[in-house]
Formats: sequence, C-alpha cells, structure tokens
Amino acid sequence: MKKTLVAVLVLFSSVLALSIFYQDDEYEESIIFFPIDPSVVFEVADTTLSLVEEKDNDEYTLEWDVTSILNKEVFLRQDISLLYSNGRLKSSLSEWEDNSKKLAQYKKVSGEDSSHFIAVSYHHGEIHEGESIFSTQKMSSDELYVIDSSFSSLQSFRTPETAAEKEWKNVLDHVTKQQLTYTWEKLINHFSIDKEQYDCLPLTSLVLYNEEPLFNMDQSFSQKTIGQLWEGLYKNYFLGIKKEDGTVVEPSGSILPLILFSKDQTHIIVLTETINGYPVQLIQRLKAIE
Repeated sequence: MKKTLVAVLVLFSSVLALSIFYQDDEYEESIIFFPIDPSVVFEVADTTLSLVEEKDNDEYTLEWDVTSILNKEVFLRQDISLLYSNGRLKSSLSEWEDNSKKLAQYKKVSGEDSSHFIAVSYHHGEIHEGESIFSTQKMSSDELYVIDSSFSSLQSFRTPETAAEKEWKNVLDHVTKQQLTYTWEKLINHFSIDKEQYDCLPLTSLVLYNEEPLFNMDQSFSQKTIGQLWEGLYKNYFLGIKKEDGTVVEPSGSILPLILFSKDQTHIIVLTETINGYPVQLIQRLKAIE
C-alpha cells in the first residue's frame, strides 16, 4: 500500500509555522506574508512563454521569462514561478534580492510532443518601515500550446485561430482535464474530504484573483489568504515535499495542485500527487492578520 504524504501548516500571527516539518535552518529560504502596504505596487508583473527553437525532429525549446518591477525599492524582493506541461510540473524558477525593486529571470526549457504549457508566478516584496513590516504581492501567468506533429511544421499559439489549432486545443485540453479530474477525485476520496464544504480552484487559476476577491471573502481577507497560501506552497511544495520520515520528494512531475478553500474560511487544503503516485495533502489553517 502506498504511503500517504501529509504536511500540516498552522498559522501563528503573520508567520506560517510548519508544525511537523519546518526546520530553523531553512528560515532563510522562505516567503513570509505580512499585512499589505497599498502604497507599494507592481508597475510590471509579467510571465511570458515563447517557442524559440527546434533542436531536432523530437525536441524543441521554450523560453520562460519572469519580470517584475515595483514603484519603489524595498527591503526584499522575491519571485517564484511554476511551469506545468499537460497538468504536470515541468520546472520552476526562483530569485530574490535585497534592497531592490526589480527582478528579471529566464530559463530555457526543452520539450517534446504536443503540449499545453502554463506558467504561474508569484511576485512578492517585503517592506520595512521603522519597526513595522509589510508586504506587496501580485501574480502573473502565461500559457502556450505547442504543436509538434509529423504532419505539419512545429507551431505554437495562445489563442487558436485556425480550425486545426482549435482541434489541437480541444484534444490537449480534453486529455489534461481528464487526467486532472481523475487524480483530484481520487485524492478527495483518499483523504475522505467532503467536497461540498469547499470551493475548489486549480493553482493556475489563482491568478484570476489579483483584483477580484476569492469566492465569498472580502478583498482584504482574500489578499491575506493568497499570501498565506503562497507562503505555505513555497515551503512545502516548491522547495520539496517532505515526507513524515524526513526525506524530501522533488515536486517535479507532480500533478497540478487543486486548492480547496473551506466555505467557513477557516482553512485551505492543497491536494497533489507526486510523479510516483504518492498522495499529498497540505492543510493550512487561516487566521486573520491584524
């Protein structure tokens, strides 16, 4: 029987502490959410995917660019980005810099076969004003369909225009949706979750709530929830999934996480499955940040 991976996230004040897996020597590798400072805003927050070259008949290369610029220099800038291919984690990007307002990073990623790529990024700034600490945040994303077929030349598109592109989009979307739906339902049943008590959202759709509030939350609590969620995802998913025995499972190849927001606004559940099929449940308790 496959062993279940379970990480539990508990929120104390403004800092998300990991009740069973967090180690003090990892503190420097963290995103910490503080109350939002509305005067510090992102002038640029952008994620872009581009098809740049074809290496041979079986492989091609994507360029993945992530850029963000604040309206002022802040104590700490951090950007992370996750790239999914047909619903599985393909690669990741991360950069941070002290006393800065701009971050820019890129990566070339090899691909093969026809794929639907989606990249989602979280841009964060930590602001120190005297003894007070604040945050600013924004998300960005991009998607690209790459068609690698023996019947036509290599091509890419974001929005299908021709009949052939529309057909390829439908095929790729159907296959990915079928796989994700099957896995998510299996995880929900495995962890005995009452789905009626939650509003569900794939991680890549979270970017839709930069300005709009999540479900029935007010805007302030929605922004706090998003910040706390990314804080937990960075520690428990981005940096590696930590098993109960202390070993780390790389997130690469894992299924796109499904985020379940409790309707009573007390907690979030993150569900995913590793490349080897291990079920993962991350539970984050929500508490208002004053």
